[in-house]
This record gives sequence, C-alpha cells and structure tokens, in this order.
Amino acid sequence: MAVKGKKRVQVQIDKDLADNTEAVLNELGLNPTTAINMFYKRIVANGALPFELALSQEEKANLRLLKAT
Repeated sequence: MAVKGKKRVQVQIDKDLADNTEAVLNELGLNPTTAINMFYKRIVANGALPFELALSQEEKANLRLLKAT
C-alpha cells in the first residue's frame, strides 16, 4: 500500500480570528488541521465552496451606507 504524500498549506490569518475560531473548534472537539481537511474535502465533494458567497442583509445595508457617505 502506497503512503499518501502530504502538502503543507500556509496562510496568514488575523490573530483574533484564528484565536476565536480555534476556541470554537476546541468546543467541537476539532483542531484547525482537521477542520481545514474537512473544508477541503467538502470543496472536492461539492465541486464548489460548501457555502453561498453572498452578503448578509446587514452587510448590504452597511455597504449602501458607505457608498452614500
């Protein structure tokens, strides 16, 4: 049986975002590596991101306000 190769993926993420995310993942019993692997597997399975890329109503309102000022 062949051993699967590994590839290191490095990204820069805001420290507060990373800390808050890791706290949530910890509560779920996950670590960042497992969560990222799950994310990548969903992308492959769906052939797309596993969520809709769209602004929330609040984000749309904020954008309209910024454009108006």
